[in-house]
Formats: sequence, structure tokens, C-alpha cells
Amino acid sequence: MNAVLWPLVIDVRVQERATDKRGVRIWFPFFILWPLLLLLVALVLVVSVIVDLALLASGARYHRYTLLVLSTMRLLSQTRGIHAHVDSDGSLVTVDIY
Repeated sequence: MNAVLWPLVIDVRVQERATDKRGVRIWFPFFILWPLLLLLVALVLVVSVIVDLALLASGARYHRYTLLVLSTMRLLSQTRGIHAHVDSDGSLVTVDIY
């Protein structure tokens, strides 16, 4: 099983073509939010396990909320390495997720 590692840094650069300046660069350290996100995910995971067990005991057909939470965490970890470049007439926007 692959390790789940959420994005560390999100780097956004906006540059206007008319001025040929360096533009604006925003560096967002996403790892600072990790402790808050881990607490939130732990709470949601516990609630989803309880809901799944209650639905399983009642005989409901769909009782896979825990799988949904874990898949969402896996999807968030797969966003690492995304490089998006948006080129329009007036500006250039670059988003890098590390």
C-alpha cells in the first residue's frame, strides 16, 4: 500500500504580459494546516465507522462511508506533483503543488 502524504507547498505565480515584470508569487505552506486536518480527518473517520456499523446492523444496502473518507484522503494525496499553466491574452498564471 502506498503512503498517504498530503501536499506540502502550493506555489501560485501571476504575471501580466503587458508589463513584463516578475509578477506576484504566493507561496502557501500547506503543511502548517496538517495538524488541524489530521484532527478533522480522525473525527470524521470515527463518525463514519460508527455510521457504517449502525447501517450494517440495520440491514441497509449502502454502508461504505468509511471507504469514502479513506478514498478522499487518497485523492488529496494524489494532488502532489500537479503543475497547471493558464495562458490568456493579458496574463500568465502558474500553480505548482509540491
